[in-house]
Amino acid sequence: MGHRYAELEILISTGPGGYQVEARRRMPTGDVITPRVPLTLAPANPAFRDADPQVCGRALAATLFAPPDVRDAFVAAQTAAQEAGVDLRLRLRVSVDATELHVLPWETLFDPGGQAPLCLSQRCFFSRYLFSREMRLPRLRPRSGVSALVAVANPGGLAEDLARIDATAEAARIGAALAPIPVTTLAEPGQAGTERMFAALREGVEVFYLVCHGAMIDDEPMLWLERVDGSRDLVAGRVLVNRIGLLERPPSLVVLCSCQSAGTGPARGGDMMKALGPLLAQAGVPAVLAMQGNVGMESMGTFMPLFFAELREHGEVDRAAGVARAAIATQPDWWMPAVFTRLESARIFYPPGFGAGGAGEEAGDDPWRAVIDNIRHGETTPILGPGVGEPLFGSRLQMAQTWAETFHFPMAAHERDELPQVAQYLSASQQPVTPRRLFYRFLYQQLCEQYRDAIPPPLLGLHEEDIVAQLGEVVAAVAGARLAVPDDAHRVLAQLRLPVYITTDPSDLLVHALRARDSEVRPFVRLCRWNAAAEACDDALTVDHRDARPTTRTPMVFKMFGDLREPRSLVLTEDQYFDYLISVSKNLDAIIPLPIRARLNDSALLIVGFDVQSWDFRVLFRTILNQEGADLRSEYLHMSAQLDPNSILDPVSARRYLERYFQDKARMKLYWGDVAMFVAELQRRLRP
Repeated sequence: MGHRYAELEILISTGPGGYQVEARRRMPTGDVITPRVPLTLAPANPAFRDADPQVCGRALAATLFAPPDVRDAFVAAQTAAQEAGVDLRLRLRVSVDATELHVLPWETLFDPGGQAPLCLSQRCFFSRYLFSREMRLPRLRPRSGVSALVAVANPGGLAEDLARIDATAEAARIGAALAPIPVTTLAEPGQAGTERMFAALREGVEVFYLVCHGAMIDDEPMLWLERVDGSRDLVAGRVLVNRIGLLERPPSLVVLCSCQSAGTGPARGGDMMKALGPLLAQAGVPAVLAMQGNVGMESMGTFMPLFFAELREHGEVDRAAGVARAAIATQPDWWMPAVFTRLESARIFYPPGFGAGGAGEEAGDDPWRAVIDNIRHGETTPILGPGVGEPLFGSRLQMAQTWAETFHFPMAAHERDELPQVAQYLSASQQPVTPRRLFYRFLYQQLCEQYRDAIPPPLLGLHEEDIVAQLGEVVAAVAGARLAVPDDAHRVLAQLRLPVYITTDPSDLLVHALRARDSEVRPFVRLCRWNAAAEACDDALTVDHRDARPTTRTPMVFKMFGDLREPRSLVLTEDQYFDYLISVSKNLDAIIPLPIRARLNDSALLIVGFDVQSWDFRVLFRTILNQEGADLRSEYLHMSAQLDPNSILDPVSARRYLERYFQDKARMKLYWGDVAMFVAELQRRLRP
């Protein structure tokens, strides 16, 4: 997915006697890290403050690349990029104990030989990586969900030496560059004030673009915004930073087109960390583009539209800035735009889809061709995970967090998100039946909250002891309303007209979807017979068709982790997942029906609605791998949706690892996105 790079990260920190430096090269086989060595660096060196970017750049290069290990690491990364025909991504990571180094104009950095600026001499995309006090993971959005807020302040009463900003023209230019991303604009007199801006920001936007005049006053960043009457309003930068940091969902990217918004520049010095760019990144904004000097409006007139046009295509802030910077290379202020990020990939949104370039696959190959071809030949087996039912039943994450909060789950914070671990705690601290009862109650409450009008009055307000017995009736009542939604995942998958469906959902929602497709379709249910309760339930369900052969007219719905009719058949706790795996590994033939084993071995698997890190998926995947017939499985390309980039600290590296793992194990491609995106794309591709 996205562009390929040769990657190099240089980390500067403090140590005994001064600064230390190390370099890290990202390689397909793993990271190569140089030893940490002393770095002779004097921030007060006059050459670093010279107004000529060539003087600054050469001085910084002579210092940063003086240690042979760092220089060799850069040369190796540069050579690897050239040999592979890819771009070089260079990140400068300054540790929290060396923040004074951000005052230096690192964007002017030359190559080790002092021949040319790195950011202009080749396709080298540079950013400053910042550690953050904010521990929330940045929330990446799909490209289709990105929106923007553009605010242009041009107040009256400014000093004569501050150029007037053509707010209307500026807003129009940026809006055109962002199209088709939806843009809210605050550019009329009196609109670009703090209250109007934060009212719009609270609605949730991914890109916040602010253009105004600003400066360092008494070592504090200040911005000239507007009052309601259009007059000037001098606002402390920390006010802006603090309020953005308190937003429930801060923007993914803040662009500050204001003089000195990234510091005072090398000519005037000053503490850059007191300026807005780094402060916003530290407060939790995933990426910031800010100016580190008195940038000219002419340069910004060229830079900004190109930056946004590039960003719209791929979402990578450092790449967009690098391309736009090259377009103003002849301007004296080309180096002033600075990218601050806390994202390893500098990506603020992601294009949904399957990654390219897996083992044995050309980058231009489209896995969708195999998906559609296998469906049309009837050689696909859908496997539905918890994510498919989330619009009705809520998420397993929400369920786990609710239980953890209610019952004061005492374990590590990250374990509060894992339903099997929270359920295991409740089973031990309360009684084994507790997680099952809570599971039924949670599903019932979710259905009543969202589909109250579709539920018959006698099924509303059920007593606790009646929910278990009557939840199936509630699901049946809701199914009609839900399946009327054209893009409902169950409805779309039922229309594929396949003989076998596998699901982790213990309800009959998929059965209702198959019946709704065609009144003559007669689906039947089988269970994985992993324990005695599941065996008894499976026997009761298959009295009339125990040995029935599944067809498109009589499709089989195989429930992997239990059925709502029998609470003890459900797989919820850690112990139950372990027991399930042990049962399957010991007596596979008796536990999983022959038609299911055959489809797992000899059809393309379309796995929808799983987080690849979840217990459900890991147990499913091990069950598939334990099947005999790997030679048959290898004839098909299998698909798994979805991989949620927000559940992973470093999505790009994690995707690379997961793609390789699943490709090697089962020729399985991963889809980057959620169920709704996948189903919408599937519908589009299936149209003649």
